[in-house]
Amino acid sequence: MPDKTLLMLTTGGTIAGNVARDDGDPEEHIDNEALATVIEPTAARLEETWGVRVRLESQRIDDVDSSDILPSHWIALVDAIQEKYDDYDGFIVTHGTNTMGYTCAALSFALNNLNKPVVVTGSQVPFGWPGSDALMNLDNALRVATYPYDGGIRGVVCVFGSHIITGTRAKKATEFDLDAFTSFSAAGLGRIGRIIYMNDEHLKRHHAYLARGGTQPALLARDLAVSNGFDTRILSFTEFPGMLPDLFQAALEGLVERDEPLIRGVVFRAFGAGDVSTHLHPCFEYLKSKEVPVVVTTQAPNGNSNFRVNDPGKELATRELAIPAHDMSIEAITTKLAWLLARGTSYAKMPAAMHEDLHGEISVFPDRR
Repeated sequence: MPDKTLLMLTTGGTIAGNVARDDGDPEEHIDNEALATVIEPTAARLEETWGVRVRLESQRIDDVDSSDILPSHWIALVDAIQEKYDDYDGFIVTHGTNTMGYTCAALSFALNNLNKPVVVTGSQVPFGWPGSDALMNLDNALRVATYPYDGGIRGVVCVFGSHIITGTRAKKATEFDLDAFTSFSAAGLGRIGRIIYMNDEHLKRHHAYLARGGTQPALLARDLAVSNGFDTRILSFTEFPGMLPDLFQAALEGLVERDEPLIRGVVFRAFGAGDVSTHLHPCFEYLKSKEVPVVVTTQAPNGNSNFRVNDPGKELATRELAIPAHDMSIEAITTKLAWLLARGTSYAKMPAAMHEDLHGEISVFPDRR
């Protein structure tokens, strides 16, 4: 009997050949069995280096460009992991890079108390192309999924380039570099090259979330705390100087003033530390009157939306017109809000729910000034 049996769940993406060709002909896609086969030499080496014998099997979820990933794919991945949980020691998910951060966050929220690794990876260059990083990333995902030290690595992680990142902090930072993913606003779990270096403190914190609230990490599928489903009736806006309040208001009213409103939440990218221009505040008053929660983030790449720095943000806080996102990424904000809406979280409870640190996605620091 193998020491480790892993299931590779494939969704398509660049790693499987979902790229445009200059001649217009469709690219030949790599099937899921082929992706599993190419890392067999590395699996064989693990028996020599770590004493871990690996058997790898595969299952196709879909074969799409990751720009076409939908919440239905997140649900299908969660369902597959739950269904196969007792049969495998870990899971590798291959995925396109464009929406990988969203999928990592969604899986993290839906699968609360994993006791096994779910490693998400992909590539910038298709498998078999010159300069491809596909094999390296697949090999590294396999190494992380079978990591034998300190009890192994559990929960949802992104493995890409030289980075090992907790699922709720994965963010695509570049369209060019092979080290395409960084850990948004927080240090990663580790680095991977010829050896694997794990940050013990960060890994311990990552694992602690899997036993949050007294729920023990699931040894069997029946013990899994799964909350699957996402309500994406969410509008996302980016502010710019001179954004017309009448236009914003008209768009909101057209979607809210219905027998069945078309939106249930709003994500708003503001300036600075969440400083929404004051001339737009009446629109936020309207959303409050309709009990549509608004989560405000910042356009600053490494910023913190906390409503504490400038008057426009402070006014939002004083009048309770919006929820500050603090240091959450746009991927974590959007998937978390969709996940909470699907759970039926009320308007009154949404601020506390968004600020609860479920899987390392948010750091809320006290105001000590």
